[in-house]
Amino acid sequence: MKLQLLSIGAALALGACASSSPEPLTISSVKVDTDLTSIQSRQAVDYWKSLSSDLETAIAAEFAGHIDPTGRPVTVDIDELSLSESYAAGASIDSARLSGVVALGDIEPDGVPDPTYTVTATAQDAVPFMSADGDRQVSATSAAYYDAIVKAFARGTAETLRSAP
Repeated sequence: MKLQLLSIGAALALGACASSSPEPLTISSVKVDTDLTSIQSRQAVDYWKSLSSDLETAIAAEFAGHIDPTGRPVTVDIDELSLSESYAAGASIDSARLSGVVALGDIEPDGVPDPTYTVTATAQDAVPFMSADGDRQVSATSAAYYDAIVKAFARGTAETLRSAP
């Protein structure tokens, strides 16, 4: 009898020590910074002109149901050079990419730098977001590619932040 009670007590103690599922990441806001003035190509500037707001919307959509004013702020600084590459001479869909540094802010600033992560979406990452009934052979300057690469970057951002320590 004592052995059974000890076994039950040990099992309960171990169960209490077991780690529970981590809380899902909750964000409070998304801010994307894209410095289009540093891009030399007018075509590239025109193509990417709405990128900041489109990415903010797409990233927020990835966290649907997990947005709360008490969550952590997300900031993204887009690598403007990656935006220009699609318009460089000899550029192809294979060399096209969207890259940026993503920071996950603290709920309460503590003076310690926020963790940052580099996120890159390539044409290969964008393929799942291409229209299933449309042609997947698109140029890196098409509207279909733009929509797909924005969604791919947003998904990559969400996956990176959710898996962060």
